[in-house]
Amino acid sequence: MNKLSFLLVDDEALVREGLRALLEKEDFVKQIVEAGNAWEFKNALSDHLFDIVFLDFRMANTNGLELLPALKQLPNEPKVIVLTGLEGQELIINLLKAGVNSVIFKLDGYREILKAIRAVSDSGSYFPDKVLHVIRQYAHQFGDVPPVQLTFQEKELLKAIAKGLTTKEAASLLKMTESTTETYRIRLIKKVQVNNTAGLLAYAYRNGIL
Repeated sequence: MNKLSFLLVDDEALVREGLRALLEKEDFVKQIVEAGNAWEFKNALSDHLFDIVFLDFRMANTNGLELLPALKQLPNEPKVIVLTGLEGQELIINLLKAGVNSVIFKLDGYREILKAIRAVSDSGSYFPDKVLHVIRQYAHQFGDVPPVQLTFQEKELLKAIAKGLTTKEAASLLKMTESTTETYRIRLIKKVQVNNTAGLLAYAYRNGIL
């Protein structure tokens, strides 16, 4: 395998440092750069060329899906391995639809990461059994899976609901009328294709929105 340059994008320094320490022992590593937020991510892309980007999904003030377009616009587009602790099926499908090359779960360990690096470098993709199961399960309805990206107001409403605020309290917090707040809640339930507020919260936790 050729020497590879890596960008590690995760807002947890311990995760970045741990992965870096493991990768630095490998003979295929040419360069490792770290980014802990969107600003550092953008700076890294302007200063370096990368072969593989390890991208966390859930990060402070952003997420992996929001950062992906910047990678797609690069003249030498790197391969993207999403490294996540979340296992929401909607999340996995949305990442696949966005064109990531692999989705690896943090709990699966470094051996799985090595498999992903080698496969992505060789053939362009690697999907572990959990991901393949989701692909098989949703093969006929990929286009119908709801997006995991929400607007700022939708996220703020979810946070208010999660805190147990009443419609009146949420409306005051969001500086909306009660009727507008309720309309947002109903639209959000329809958007993510669940039946009620409990389902809405479950969706949000499962996919790293809350």
